[in-house]
Amino acid sequence: MQSNNRHGSESAAVRGLRYRAVHFIFDLSALTGAWYITREVRLWMNPYMAISIAREDMDTVAPRLSALLFLWILTSFWRKMYRLPKDLSLVPGLLRVAESGALVSALAIILTFFSRHFGADLSRSFILLFGPVSFACLAVAFLLARGVAVAIERRWPSRGHIAVLGSGRAAREVVEAVCHSSDRGALRGFILPANMALASGGSLPFPVLGTTRNLAEVINRESLDRIIVACDTLTEPEVKFCEQVTRRMGVTVSQPIRTPDSEAQVSYRNEFGLHLIDLEARPFTRREELFKRALDIALSLALISLLSPLLALIATLVRLSGQGPVLYRSRRVGKGGRHFTFWKFRTMRPAGPSRHDLAAANEHSGHLFKMRRDPRVTPIGRWLRRLSLDELPQLFNVLAGDMSLVGPRPLPADDLDPDGMSRQFARWAQERAHVRPGITGLWQVRGRSDVPFDRMMELDLEYIRGWSLWRDVWILLATPVAVLSGRGAY
Repeated sequence: MQSNNRHGSESAAVRGLRYRAVHFIFDLSALTGAWYITREVRLWMNPYMAISIAREDMDTVAPRLSALLFLWILTSFWRKMYRLPKDLSLVPGLLRVAESGALVSALAIILTFFSRHFGADLSRSFILLFGPVSFACLAVAFLLARGVAVAIERRWPSRGHIAVLGSGRAAREVVEAVCHSSDRGALRGFILPANMALASGGSLPFPVLGTTRNLAEVINRESLDRIIVACDTLTEPEVKFCEQVTRRMGVTVSQPIRTPDSEAQVSYRNEFGLHLIDLEARPFTRREELFKRALDIALSLALISLLSPLLALIATLVRLSGQGPVLYRSRRVGKGGRHFTFWKFRTMRPAGPSRHDLAAANEHSGHLFKMRRDPRVTPIGRWLRRLSLDELPQLFNVLAGDMSLVGPRPLPADDLDPDGMSRQFARWAQERAHVRPGITGLWQVRGRSDVPFDRMMELDLEYIRGWSLWRDVWILLATPVAVLSGRGAY
């Protein structure tokens, strides 16, 4: 057992080192590219600037690229910015990009300051342009480095989190094959058929995670990526239920060859020494998803670049407002009912009364909790909420693919059932599961917290059933007006 765990740790370390090296090379290329792009942008802006700079003079008024890269290498390793990542999640990675962007801007300012003491007259406008350009280039470099790491992972895969559905001899054979062919740590345990008691799995070599009755809850709790079916005693309704849950939550199902569900996307593979069919989740509407995702990536990246000084200012104000982290994170329910980490600027005191203590003061019904005068909110937090500026870190959630710019409100995981659904409002929850939650949506532009929960459900269904790219554009244009009006902002 110990040797297998050590082998898994070594494999994870090798993958981390590989990713770190790729990310470092891409970042150096990005900063080099940002320096040259800033040169060209500054030359293009000559007609609009008080001082015009000739191309042949640019080398004397811009910080030396070699000095900037040398300082970057020293500082980034001192700050351990290329430490081994726990995973390749986009949101923590993009937050690290924001840290890198702030660092390189600070280095450029420091280099300019000291250069002036030695008689060099460096361009202030170049430094002002270099900050957002370098951030955009670093963000692209991170996404490319992550893509290369994912491609390497597919070529030399670590198997992800796996569970075996079944018990008995067939399930044991699958476990032996998985443990022989991949990291033992990839296997999380067993899922039993609904008609079996959990105690019956006591003799199995791995823990019993649950039964097919609570399959979605097990997927969220264990962060499963694949389920291998090794059971021929499942009833037909049970099979259909499992396929529905895994398809909704984007989990791959591998099983011996049989007639697959016609709604699933089928791929064949030979892995772990077994012939398998993968039934993978098919997107809700492929063409619409592509258009919407392209809009999300383009606009969120542009907004992060443009608003980076504002993000830094808000982070400073939140830090000065008292003890506690700058960012607040919570588990929210995303597409398919899967949980994801949701980011906001902190607007509440970390040591205030709990939500349970304030339950009687809730001014909403259903799965919403809102108070007009919440005693936990800080003064700066009240201002951020009034202008919805606390929502800006969710732009990183959009880049990560957990959210969209426009969509239904992302609700806390604790407010819904463990499988990300709602037994009380089943039809509404099932339809919401088809789309990513959004930073803004019909709920926000039609009143925000003044809208009752029943009306919010109607707006969610109206948006999902009548979706179009132009409706998304209209909501995005209407959002600033709704924010400035202040209606429902508390």
